[in-house]
Formats: sequence, structure tokens, C-alpha cells
Amino acid sequence: LEALRQDGNALRFSAEPLKADRELVLEAVRQDGNALRVAADLLRADRELVLEAVRQNGEALRFAAEPLKADRELVLEAVQQNGDALRAASDLLRADRELVLEAVRQTGKALLFAAEPLKADRELVLEAVRQDGDALRAAADLLRADRELVLEAVRQNGEALSVAAEPLKADRELVLHAVRQNGQALQYAAALLRAD
Repeated sequence: LEALRQDGNALRFSAEPLKADRELVLEAVRQDGNALRVAADLLRADRELVLEAVRQNGEALRFAAEPLKADRELVLEAVQQNGDALRAASDLLRADRELVLEAVRQTGKALLFAAEPLKADRELVLEAVRQDGDALRAAADLLRADRELVLEAVRQNGEALSVAAEPLKADRELVLHAVRQNGQALQYAAALLRAD
């Protein structure tokens, strides 16, 4: 128990019966949510215990029993702690606009794990690229041609120019913003601007 209070990940070195001890595992996941990985299957299906794990580390959701990955309240807790936890959510929840919006507000690249129709949702993608311009990679092609949205993305991460629609790579103002943010972005500009 003392080892688990210091480092929840120490659970992986514990004897198998201890990995099924609810109180010990609860202590472990409070220290390190990823300790859920080695917990007994029965405990990985324990909602209260998994909730503690995802509050400590949202990505611990990937070790939860499948039915809990479809529990909206639990998944919301996970993505608010770490937006990348969306990758472990059920397909139904990855199509839940409000939940995905929470995830991309926390981690823009969580857009990668959203259901396809949401990758074409302009407001949601705009929120994602404001948080991380590289999230533009996950956006639907139509939105990669949206000047205002791409401008937001390159202001945050100049490298986002690499996935912008070709006509935008020839947009002097947009390329200038990208290059100011990251000089390496020049390599993605249209040839005529690279010669300028």
C-alpha cells in the first residue's frame, strides 16, 4: 500500500490477488490513472474506480471495460482531463458534437478521433485549430479550403499550411502569416511565392 501511495504504477509489480483488491487499485489509480491497465477485469468495469482513474489521467479510459467507454458522463470527464481520451470512446460518443467540442477545446488534435461528419463541422474545426493549428490535418477537405479557418490554423502553427487547399498556398497574406509563425512553412507555399 505504501508503494502505491508513492507511485500508482507500482501496481504492475504487485501479486495478481492485489490487482483485484478494490481499495488498493483505487489508491493506485488516484496516483496514476494508467494503473488501471493492470487492474483485474472486474475492476476495469467498476464505474467509480474508472472515474477516479480518468480524473487523474483521461487517457486511462483506454483500459476501461467496453461498456464504460460508452458512458457519456465518464467519457466527458476523461476528455476534459485529456482531449486525446476521445480515441478510446465508443463510436457513438465520438459522434457526440458537444463531447467532441470539449475534447478539442482541451487538445485540438482530438479532432483526429471524431466521427467523420464532425470533421466537416466548421465551428468545431475552428475551435480545434485555435487550440492546435495542426488539427487542420483532420478537417474535411472542404474546410481546408476555407480561408478564414486556414488563417486561424497557420497563425497557431505555420506548418498547417502543408494541408491547406492548393489555392490557399498561393495566398500571399496567408503564407506570410504561416512563415511568421514558422519559417519552415515556406516549403509548403506555391512556387511563385517561394521565389518572392
